[in-house]
Amino acid sequence: MHYPTRSPLPTLEDRIVAHLAKAPATRSQLCEALDTSRTNLGRALTTLLDEGSVTPVRTNAPGRGRPTQLLTLNSSAAHCVGLNVTRTSCAGVMLSRSGAVLAAVHIVSPASPSLQLSLEQTCEALAASAARQGIDTSTVRAVGVGAPIPMGRNARLSSDAYPSVEELAALTRRWWSPAPVVDNTVRMAALAEAMWGAGADMSSFIYLRLSGGVGGCVVSDFRLVGGAGGLAGELGHMTVGANDSPCACGKRGCLETLASVSALCESAGVGDIAELRGAVLSGNARAREALDRAAEAVGYVLGSAALLINPRAIIVAGEVVDAFPSLRADITASMYKELLPVMEWDIDVVGASLGPLGAAQASAYIAAHPSEDEGPLPRYTEDAPTREVGSASSMRTCTDHGGRP
Repeated sequence: MHYPTRSPLPTLEDRIVAHLAKAPATRSQLCEALDTSRTNLGRALTTLLDEGSVTPVRTNAPGRGRPTQLLTLNSSAAHCVGLNVTRTSCAGVMLSRSGAVLAAVHIVSPASPSLQLSLEQTCEALAASAARQGIDTSTVRAVGVGAPIPMGRNARLSSDAYPSVEELAALTRRWWSPAPVVDNTVRMAALAEAMWGAGADMSSFIYLRLSGGVGGCVVSDFRLVGGAGGLAGELGHMTVGANDSPCACGKRGCLETLASVSALCESAGVGDIAELRGAVLSGNARAREALDRAAEAVGYVLGSAALLINPRAIIVAGEVVDAFPSLRADITASMYKELLPVMEWDIDVVGASLGPLGAAQASAYIAAHPSEDEGPLPRYTEDAPTREVGSASSMRTCTDHGGRP
């Protein structure tokens, strides 16, 4: 499960789509503009016509000879869907063959919905948004899902703790027929940052998300790497200092027990991140101490990781970082204490620039652009058993549209 973080060379289909996005054209005009043969163009056009991305808009047949067919891009045809589900919010995007965002939804969830329920609500909202705009969803050819579930090749999934890939697929296939590609939400957020956000054009960086949990991943040599079993970057479960707190993973002393939202709130004696922010701003010593301890621990882990891979930057994201922008400076100071002082280091600690919609677009991207570099990806299989999913409850839905995040 490795993903290149630079776009591949465009295929002939991509070049046709890009040309038709500017103006309709005949086959002869396309051959000349793209410097390709009639045979090659015909094969590529067959694919685009069959999938509904390109349509003939006019046929001129005056006098003798073959009719001249004018081709145009079907701007209302959806090509791929990307979904991103977390414990606190979820997002969905629908993209055209050219990569334009046709519809997008961002849903803020109740405190503790099931992941299946969040995914169901996202699918419903995205499908409704597409219907209102007259988008043709019968042309969807790829679906990607980011979900906060273990995705390593040898990960042991508890049926009670996490939905299976098959259950997530059973939900998406109520709306769109393609078998979805499923990966972890943190990896999808990191891929989005690598391709379009704070990590664009960086050959290497570490991505760390401080949220309901603490998740991370690594970009090296322009690839989001998974390691031998897909588990590379589990920085949230590195043991820190003398900390002996039990972690949900089964270990003790993990970074997650100090720097996640729930851990910080428990240490500070507050109920949620808003109360934590208020307590820190008001000078509450207990809250300030919890935040300082978390920054020290995060810096220690990042410093250790930086010694191993020497990244160009550290990208930090999540509700904790959003609530405390000054935390980056504290993390940086702690990280540099772990680096060799006799060497010159140039590692920036920067904030993520994309939100949930960016991660959803990355999910759509990996589904629509399969790569040999990715390795085997989890997909739905027809004969896999599934558990029944309950009906959706109300959530606050924000719908927006626009271009690339």
